[in-house]
Amino acid sequence: MLKKKTKELILKFFDNKGYAIVKKSKVSILKKEFIYLLLFSLQKENKKIIQIGANDGNDLLTEYNKTYHNKIHYIGIEPQETAFIKLRKNYLGFENFNFIKACVGKAGKSSFFYLNENYKKYCEKNNLQFRNKLNSLVKENLEVRLRKKNLNPENYISKYDVEVDSLLNILKKNKLDESYKNIDLLQIDAEGYDDEVIYHSNLDFFKPSYINFEYKNLNKIKLEKLINFLNSQSYDCIKYRKNDCLAVLR
Repeated sequence: MLKKKTKELILKFFDNKGYAIVKKSKVSILKKEFIYLLLFSLQKENKKIIQIGANDGNDLLTEYNKTYHNKIHYIGIEPQETAFIKLRKNYLGFENFNFIKACVGKAGKSSFFYLNENYKKYCEKNNLQFRNKLNSLVKENLEVRLRKKNLNPENYISKYDVEVDSLLNILKKNKLDESYKNIDLLQIDAEGYDDEVIYHSNLDFFKPSYINFEYKNLNKIKLEKLINFLNSQSYDCIKYRKNDCLAVLR
């Protein structure tokens, strides 16, 4: 009953925002992600999107970004060199698309963990797909994945040092801060570091209408703290999948 009421409230919200446009859109897109409904419902030119943890650009926003690139102002932020190169190539030639090789979070130097060549060889040997998107500032999240496969994390996780800074400072360094006040969407995928990314995303400055983040790698205490923080910043939160949460500015 509660799930049904939640769905009804969401649909009512979209009706007020122009849900008719959504219903006329590609069914293939609508089946993919709830976040597409929000993007379609905004009904405005020049949507402003900041994506933190954009990786190589092949993700839930790809089709939307490519279809409506002439109506979007976009910033993709990614700390990994290889993924960052692919990200820029994926959106090559798109106007108003900016890319920053950086890491958002608590300012300072930190270790960035990733699954290394040993894991890639393991995947090849066992006919598994190697996902170079599994990386994080939180080593424990990678360790859990490996232990589920009975693998010793110390053999399959490598690291390198990165400079971490707040979202506002990163954009200031790239002279993009003033152009991205009052954004439409802040999209975050940081493999268990999503809470720290949000805490250091200067919500009072950017005022995103929506914040979409992954919560499955946050423990109960961290998630509860994050939800309370978002509520205090005038956001209502909807867990719309087992992995993802949407924060909507009141």
